Amino acid sequence: MKITVAIAVYNGAATLRTTLESVLSQTVSPHEILVVNDGSTDETSLILKLYKPQVTVVEQENKGLSAARNVLCKRAQGDLIAFLDADDVWHPQYLQTQQDLFKSHPTAVAFFTGHTNFTADQDIRWCHDDLHVPNVELIEPANFLKRYTTATGPFASPSYCCVPKSTLQAIGKEPFDNTVRVCDDAYLFYLLALKGPILYCPTRLVAYRFTPGSLSSNRLRNLDAGVRVFELLEERYKTSADKRLLGEFQVAFASKRREYAKLLMGVGKSEDAQRQLCRSLKHSVNPEAICKGLALLLLSHMPARLQPTWPSAAVRPSVTMSSNVAESAAGGHVS
Repeated sequence: MKITVAIAVYNGAATLRTTLESVLSQTVSPHEILVVNDGSTDETSLILKLYKPQVTVVEQENKGLSAARNVLCKRAQGDLIAFLDADDVWHPQYLQTQQDLFKSHPTAVAFFTGHTNFTADQDIRWCHDDLHVPNVELIEPANFLKRYTTATGPFASPSYCCVPKSTLQAIGKEPFDNTVRVCDDAYLFYLLALKGPILYCPTRLVAYRFTPGSLSSNRLRNLDAGVRVFELLEERYKTSADKRLLGEFQVAFASKRREYAKLLMGVGKSEDAQRQLCRSLKHSVNPEAICKGLALLLLSHMPARLQPTWPSAAVRPSVTMSSNVAESAAGGHVS
């Protein structure tokens, strides 16, 4: 089998070397490493030149992450596409593990591993002892959709997700929607639930970099984009999903609108929040969800002194690196 590593980068000069070194240090070498440079204006292009011919680079004007990832999906020749953000890092055995999972679970439409968070001031260190891969979990579509909506963390980034080329082809010509500038990965992941079960292996094989001020650190913007993703996918679920999966989608959609509304209340946008709550009732398919929406709508109309403390739009991530410390994942692969 062939593996394609797919990296989209925009102004990633500060982190790109570390990311590429983690790819070149894999115990299983990929068939190809594709990088789309999405109109970077920093030294990204110069760094990428140092890694040729190991890395195939596609240069394009800035079109956004979704457009860059669609180019990667179109050009990829591998049986398995391993996405990686240009600031994240893989354990040396990441691709080996994903390859084994792909071979042993042919019905899965995507493969996620565990990850750990880190910040720029933390060293990336791995334990190089033999990995113990615990029992993996094959998650059926409706359950995946529910878990992804309520606890996004284990499935939050393409950096710890591999997708078979056949799955991407079944989704269509463009697995990412070019109009989605934030949460474009959510668009793909909700589409995955329409195609089959998703495999999850909890072993922490990816270091996910949290950068204050990044797109992923703004909850209000993320939830606005998340609601947009549901709006784009609603008709597709109505026509393609079975009854149970459609029901979970509607529950998730209503929940996403309520969550967004609470953040809007927190930043003083009460009219926008109330609109979201009214729309959430349209997608509420059970009495509990209806009650939640109506209760929040009532609270939003109360005098300020009687309202609850609405949640903050700021993200406070849990940033922890594994205590299994060995040597840093660095190497001398620059040609």
